[in-house]
Amino acid sequence: MADGNSTDRNTALKSHLVAARDLLVAPHRLDASDNPVRMGVVAALRSLGAHAQAIPLYDAVLATAPAFQPALIGRVDASVAEGDLQAALSHIAAALTVMPADPALLLKQATVLRRLGDMAEAQEVLRTLAADPATTQHQKIAVARGLMAVRDFDGADRLFGQVLAKQPRSEAAWIGRADVALALGDPPLAIARCELGLEQLAGNSALQQKLANALQRIGRTDDAIGILQTLLHRDPRSATVQFALAAAQRAAGRTDEAASLYSEILKRSPSHRGALTAQIEMALLAGDMDAGLAACDQALSRLGAQDPEILRRKGQILLQSGQPADAFAVLSGLRSEAPAASPVHLQAARAALDAGEVVQAEAIFNDILRSDPTNAQAILGLAELAEARGDLKSAMTLLEHHIQTAD
Repeated sequence: MADGNSTDRNTALKSHLVAARDLLVAPHRLDASDNPVRMGVVAALRSLGAHAQAIPLYDAVLATAPAFQPALIGRVDASVAEGDLQAALSHIAAALTVMPADPALLLKQATVLRRLGDMAEAQEVLRTLAADPATTQHQKIAVARGLMAVRDFDGADRLFGQVLAKQPRSEAAWIGRADVALALGDPPLAIARCELGLEQLAGNSALQQKLANALQRIGRTDDAIGILQTLLHRDPRSATVQFALAAAQRAAGRTDEAASLYSEILKRSPSHRGALTAQIEMALLAGDMDAGLAACDQALSRLGAQDPEILRRKGQILLQSGQPADAFAVLSGLRSEAPAASPVHLQAARAALDAGEVVQAEAIFNDILRSDPTNAQAILGLAELAEARGDLKSAMTLLEHHIQTAD
């Protein structure tokens, strides 16, 4: 974790870079000859996490050189980093006019569509890429992972198989085939695939970790722990192995050993998302809401104060611990960037309801139903509100609708 001096240095550097940016985007300086300098300042700003501050520089570059590919791609990435997914889609469309059918851009497009909840369109983009003979083996791995994310497991499995037919020692493809089996709820198939992969890649750490994960899922936790302990003995500083071993120890009920491993990981990697999240989960499993909130605050201090995953967890804990107004304040701030199918909308509605913010709760439930007319929890929430204000007829109508949709 950065100390105070390093934070101060970064703040000062960012201030100087922003001043340089303001000069470089001034209307009287819009000349293509300054673009190399603009891109240098962009790189420096983004290395400091200042994605929003870099965007005007990309726009200035593109104003003078509309087909400059690094700026087109960078503008997309900056929008994604800022969580502005609609803007990212627009910039991807613009970039595709310059780089038609570019696989890297299409992969970004599929990812953004998926994050916006448009699974069908994302799947269509990915299937087009999968069928394109120009798609490289490396890109096929990324496409297969994308297909898994939209739950097209058959398509993903076929692609991983195609890669292995040409590259039988592809670690990523063997891991992918094991992951498909696990996603389909078939750990024995995952075990068999890991073992086949290990015949090609003897001693491969990633495959052995995946094998341990699959063994754990069929109750062979001690075997999984044995594999992971051997791997950790081979590489005592591997955070990946430590994290997998901690998960196995938790599954075996050895929470002290797991907690110790998470602490070791965070000593060397203070921003390790998995370990920070696991500490939150362990506090909740122990029923210690205060420790859970403290773990959330620690995670936010290391991952960024606006981290949506951690904020959502914090909102849930606040709601569970009887602080609905605080929970609503946290959760409602996440809704604008959350996909329509995200659970954060229902959580925010429930927090508003518990906090007495009836108008807000009703508005959120109606928002949910506009995108998902059969959402049972939203229907029941509106029925509860109708009953509370004495409108029994509306409450009964909503409940009847719920029963019909459930059928």
